[in-house]
Amino acid sequence: MAKRKKTIADPHADQKPYPHLTGLDRYRRAPDPDRHAYGAAVMAAVRALQARELARELPSHPCPCASGVWASDGQEILRAVRAQNRRA
Repeated sequence: MAKRKKTIADPHADQKPYPHLTGLDRYRRAPDPDRHAYGAAVMAAVRALQARELARELPSHPCPCASGVWASDGQEILRAVRAQNRRA
């Protein structure tokens, strides 16, 4: 006896297609070609803002203290001062 393949019936086959109601046209989203360009512009602006905020947090100049490093650990500060003394 051969096995029969099971078929899955489409649950939406017996439903009518979505009716076109003129009163609801204003609530439907029309395909807008500028929408993707707008989304890309928003994402570029967000990335630029994040880059600016990161640049504010990360120092781009040397530390104004005598050791010249941003470290708060004593060993790292001593290492930096010794390196400065070797260069001088």
